[in-house]
Amino acid sequence: MEIEALRLAILSWARNNGILSENVPFEMVGDINLVPFEGVMAEYFRTRKIVRVEVEHRRISIFSRLPIAITKKKALKKSFEDAYGHHRYELTIDSSKPFKVDQAVQAYGKFEPLRMHKKAICCGSSIGLGNQRNAGTLTALARGENDSIFGLSCNHIVGGCSIAQPGTPIVSPGIQDVSVENNDIFVIGDYMRPAQMAQGLPSVTQFHKNRDLACFEIRKNAKITSLQGSGKNAYDTPITFAKPVVGLPVKKWGRSTGLTHGEITYVGKSKRPEPIDYNVTCYYGPMNSQTFKGTVYYDEVYEINPIGPPFSLGGDSGALVVTDNPEQPEKIVGIVIAGGKNKSVVLPLKVALNELKLKLISGYNV
Repeated sequence: MEIEALRLAILSWARNNGILSENVPFEMVGDINLVPFEGVMAEYFRTRKIVRVEVEHRRISIFSRLPIAITKKKALKKSFEDAYGHHRYELTIDSSKPFKVDQAVQAYGKFEPLRMHKKAICCGSSIGLGNQRNAGTLTALARGENDSIFGLSCNHIVGGCSIAQPGTPIVSPGIQDVSVENNDIFVIGDYMRPAQMAQGLPSVTQFHKNRDLACFEIRKNAKITSLQGSGKNAYDTPITFAKPVVGLPVKKWGRSTGLTHGEITYVGKSKRPEPIDYNVTCYYGPMNSQTFKGTVYYDEVYEINPIGPPFSLGGDSGALVVTDNPEQPEKIVGIVIAGGKNKSVVLPLKVALNELKLKLISGYNV
């Protein structure tokens, strides 16, 4: 029996028992007679809900919105192994809560909000909207149709989740990082436009068009460089893209954690949209503001586990993730949108760039 048929059977079993999250779109119907769980076991997920079922080689992984008790996990695994142990199939059960994105920032190790190269600000440095206390990471530089130079970062950093006003100054470092120790601040550009970011259930929105990316036009081209990070471990922004696969080594330069290393542990599929919770406030003036608060679904995400220190933390949103192979040139994997001590979430970048009609550039002021 093909393990994919068993995955579809479990999804159909969950739907029939009312324990499949309402956010999971309809898939092909599976044969629920293949499911080895006893009837009472559906109650294990009654208040937890199953949010996705994944297959990797001979392992099926069931993810619920909230954790279930260890004794219940053991019972589910025993039923599964009794039925399919002879196929050498394995079952894992875990929880998968949406990542939360807000304006909180962190730092790890030696904190350097600005990384400079020949008096130019490097990608991987701190940036933010000039009229609010936030900070994120400068992703890369790109060229527009009119040959203008643009900077890139997450929409929730420089676009306020699509509610910032075009023309708002973009500063480096972000206002959050201005202090007595870091008292130089530069207006490096003006916010222009975002890619689509719409909240709502995947059953009623075109979630496959959602991106967390926005651009701003650079004011003074001599003040920025396409170099990622600074010092001996810096590298230029690549312009070719890698195919993300589980186990691929990656690295990035970010505002909060600097240069870090990790590996891809999960590659999401378009038929199982991934939710990210946002809570971002954007200011129009001293007394006027608007808050974007809701869940945005994405049709493809990559999860990265750290190798050593955390791969990304709050404030690293926007960091450009690239392949990490000393024997080969770097290639682009995606853009960090959320991170924590044990896991980071990355979105693909190529389609979002096409939507904004921008092309990445390298070799700029290096």
